[in-house]
Amino acid sequence: MKTRKVFSALMLILTCTASFNFAASAALSKNEKAIAQKKEVETKAGGAKNAIEAKVDNQAKNRSDSYWKKKLDPKVYEVTRCSATEAPFTGKYWDNHKPGEYKCSNCGELLFDSRDKFDSGSGWPSFSKPTGASVDKKVDKSHGMVRDEVICKNCGAHLGHVFNDGPTATGMRYCINSASLDFDEDKSRKK
Repeated sequence: MKTRKVFSALMLILTCTASFNFAASAALSKNEKAIAQKKEVETKAGGAKNAIEAKVDNQAKNRSDSYWKKKLDPKVYEVTRCSATEAPFTGKYWDNHKPGEYKCSNCGELLFDSRDKFDSGSGWPSFSKPTGASVDKKVDKSHGMVRDEVICKNCGAHLGHVFNDGPTATGMRYCINSASLDFDEDKSRKK
């Protein structure tokens, strides 16, 4: 008899928890839709600059792994969420010389500018510095090495690694996987 009461109480708790989680999820979904609609209105009113800003996922740090798995191409997921590395000279941006901005392929955060890109001979897009404070670093001890991993500050996506052997005034070489980037060409300027 006591076991049955405990079981019934547990079932009630589970049912209430599931109902709360469903209601919270539905409310969040409605809230996300409202935010997206507000951004769309702001974008139409504010021109190109706001259109770019509206593409940034400001909730990216709170997203689950299952969200990213559904949203991203499998190769992009493998590189940005599982810290894989593209083979050199295979990514779509290693030899891109067009003027523009490089953004996080996961959340849209502005990461690098083409003016800071250089040919390192490594086979990966290389930059002398990030744009603003858009990237974080953390120690990577994988593959028997100690390196500084570079991640998107907004969503935590693995971007690549940074080394202190760059040829520019910063002395840095941000060696970035193309799969972690999206490129917005700026046809109004030259590199």
